[in-house]
Amino acid sequence: MIKNHIKIAWRNIRKNKGFSLLNMSGLTMGITCFLLLATYIYHESSYERFFSHADRLAYFSLSYKSPNSSELVSSGTTPTGLQQVLQSEFPEVEQASRLYAYTQAGLIDIDDQSLKENKLYYADHNLFEILDYQFIEGSKKHVLEGPNQIVLTESLAKKYFPNEPATNKTLVIDKVNWKVTGVIQDLPSNTQLQFSAILSNQGLARYKESSWTSANDITIALLANEMSFQSVQLKLDNLVKNKFNDAIKQGYQFGFQIEKLTDIHLHSKTSGTGNILYVYILGALGIALIVLTCINFTNLILAHAIERKKEIGVKKVLGAGRQNIFFQFLLECSVMILISLLLSILATFLLLPVFSHFMGVDISINIWDKPAVYLSLSTFFIALSLLAGGWPAYSISSLKPISIFKSKLSEKRTGISLSKILIAFQFCISIFFIICTLFASRQMEFIQSKNTGLDRSDILVIDGRGWKDKERQLLKDKLSQLNSVKGMTASYDNPVNIQGGYSISDVEGQPTDFSINVTAIPIEKDFVSLFNIKSVAGSPLSDTDILRARDNVSPKNSFIINTLTASALGWSPKEAVGKRINLNGRKGSIKQVVESFNFTSLHNEISPVVLFPEYDYFGNIFIKLNAQVPMQDAINQVKTIVKEIDPKNTYEYHFLNDDYNQLYLQDQQTTKAMQLFSFITITIACMGLFALSTYTVQQRIKEIGIRKVLGASVLKIVKLLSFDFLKLVVFALLISVPFGWLAMYKWMDNFAYHIELDWWVFVFAGCVALTIAFLTISYQTIRAAIINPVECLRDE
Repeated sequence: MIKNHIKIAWRNIRKNKGFSLLNMSGLTMGITCFLLLATYIYHESSYERFFSHADRLAYFSLSYKSPNSSELVSSGTTPTGLQQVLQSEFPEVEQASRLYAYTQAGLIDIDDQSLKENKLYYADHNLFEILDYQFIEGSKKHVLEGPNQIVLTESLAKKYFPNEPATNKTLVIDKVNWKVTGVIQDLPSNTQLQFSAILSNQGLARYKESSWTSANDITIALLANEMSFQSVQLKLDNLVKNKFNDAIKQGYQFGFQIEKLTDIHLHSKTSGTGNILYVYILGALGIALIVLTCINFTNLILAHAIERKKEIGVKKVLGAGRQNIFFQFLLECSVMILISLLLSILATFLLLPVFSHFMGVDISINIWDKPAVYLSLSTFFIALSLLAGGWPAYSISSLKPISIFKSKLSEKRTGISLSKILIAFQFCISIFFIICTLFASRQMEFIQSKNTGLDRSDILVIDGRGWKDKERQLLKDKLSQLNSVKGMTASYDNPVNIQGGYSISDVEGQPTDFSINVTAIPIEKDFVSLFNIKSVAGSPLSDTDILRARDNVSPKNSFIINTLTASALGWSPKEAVGKRINLNGRKGSIKQVVESFNFTSLHNEISPVVLFPEYDYFGNIFIKLNAQVPMQDAINQVKTIVKEIDPKNTYEYHFLNDDYNQLYLQDQQTTKAMQLFSFITITIACMGLFALSTYTVQQRIKEIGIRKVLGASVLKIVKLLSFDFLKLVVFALLISVPFGWLAMYKWMDNFAYHIELDWWVFVFAGCVALTIAFLTISYQTIRAAIINPVECLRDE
């Protein structure tokens, strides 16, 4: 019996190829999108959870505030002394370890060339006992026992030792020999700490004594149990009073924070690379998509069931019972759902690499080894089969044969109200996402076009690490002779994302305990002019200022501050010029005041900044290219000169605008995802509207015939049929607008600088929805309006 029902179900699916293809396509598309979004969300929420003791791993950070600053600054790092205190004085801590970023790209000598390797870290010997990475070579207990020992990732080991074991081999980094004592598997994508090698910190000068004056270490600990976080935090509060007592008496505020390592990615504002808000947004989008898909599938099934009313009538006349018809409809529906589900799983496998690239995330995790996934899909299959198959099957199987053959079906409109409610709900969600997508897209355009006070155009960035002062000056002199280059400068940090936290004290004319927090960056002389930062008062840095800073000649330091710094110090720009200040022990005077410019992302307000010449070491070299010269020609000319000066240089470059765009990478990725899935959402909603229009026209076909006999024109009938549907869209618009405004208001709070929530965007979103809805139903309404009345009334 069941085998016969399956054969009939498959025959009916093949017989109605157009309907089956439309319905299964919509369902497959919706499930696939949901699975892709679910995989992304699972990936984002799984950071660090591959460690065996993930729930006991702790991450520490230090926050501070000077007496005259309004905000607490969190560094995301800690002083070197914290690790030793945690291990010796905190019984809740089993082990603690520090990581310290290698100060420059490591130059590894191999085969007469020097290759640059980034992501190098120093660490304590017990790091791998806390973070239990999988070792391919070596033992985690002995890998960093002595100085000049190094652990490589698998890919780095294969790069330098392709055909032999790496352990006990020597790697020369910046002219220093390092012995390879271990190799670990390449790190998964779902971890914050991405490194290519870990170097032993034994013998490092900065660790000879415990320091509490600067915070540059990443400190990670393994706690005794999951309940220890609160007690450790209480002890950290007491530790602050002990270690920073003198500074606290002067008005400074300090605080240590402990967080779960698994929470850092999504919940930490200073150290996290993710954003829980975007996970919520994409999660809501995924849920909305699967709900719309189910509603659409159910409506299409119901619309098709009405068209099959005569088939049902014949079956009932031939003796088919209500239970038999109910089961047949349910089985047909279940077969289509099963096929769509299998196609969706296959599509997810095939599209995941494309989706990963689209989202800018390497989603390498496997969700298909989780039993919960199969349980969820099975539950979904059963629930949708009962909903989409059971409701239409119940409605159609309850009809009497005489009412079917007498065309009395139009008099029974049970279910039409629920269908309209579901369609309105679909459009509520669709319009909501249209509104959000429009505002998000406009915000991204605003970010690209906003004048940040710093000229980023045509700025080529090359790695400045390893360049000596004489080499850099030679490069500058040679580049100045090129028509393709307008200028060159250098700085320790990137000007679109300056991170250095400093404090200004000993301010001329202010009380001795007066101080403020600022961001500061060491720069070369032409920094302000190359980036076209507007000068407000004072004069630019001179060669004399650079020499004094380099050779420690008194007065050593000349500072450039922005207008916000001048205001925070209690001066106007003109009054600030010549005033004496102390920047973290660097005493000097203010040489120039410049207009305040955005030196971090637009998520943050502009804050006080200080530019100063000091270091011989700069992290970045910036070259302003001539826009009138073909870009590739200019790049090649620069490359020739770089290779001339440093033949081993690999000449890796990018543009400053790339660094700027990187600040908004997750915003852009989420916006692109919203654009794509909003389009899919509106498509699915339109499929549902198409189903309802088909269903309604079928029910009102006799009414249409009578109206035509009485002289109704095609236009009047189209208006009559369309008006009810467009009312649903207007109703959906009125409901979705407040929610859209609230969601975008909250989202814009993430940006210190953003667009206004203009009313015309909501109107435009409504017009788009109405236009799409009208075009969707126009096929059925026009088709019904031009039908011959005889066809409608032949059975009367």
